[in-house]
Amino acid sequence: MCSARLTITKLVATVLMALSIVVGGALATAPVASAFTGHGCTGATCQYFTSSYHTTVYYYNRKNCSQWETLSNKYLQGFKTSSALLAKYPGRKLHKRC
Repeated sequence: MCSARLTITKLVATVLMALSIVVGGALATAPVASAFTGHGCTGATCQYFTSSYHTTVYYYNRKNCSQWETLSNKYLQGFKTSSALLAKYPGRKLHKRC
């Protein structure tokens, strides 16, 4: 039984190495999209959200509007307070209740 596990492990390692050679290392160099950034909070604890995308106008209060969930995770920024958000992104406007 132990011999069979060792053989399967070697087989899997060989297949993965062959795949990486065939792909030409593309798997190792594929760009990784930036993810959510929480400023003193996590996705579950942040109360205010905005996008870091340069054309963004609004920010969202988790309690009043779930529309922030449609923002791209690549640009999503979360904050504990609206004052912290506005300190980083001055000029943003609070989106009306959804």
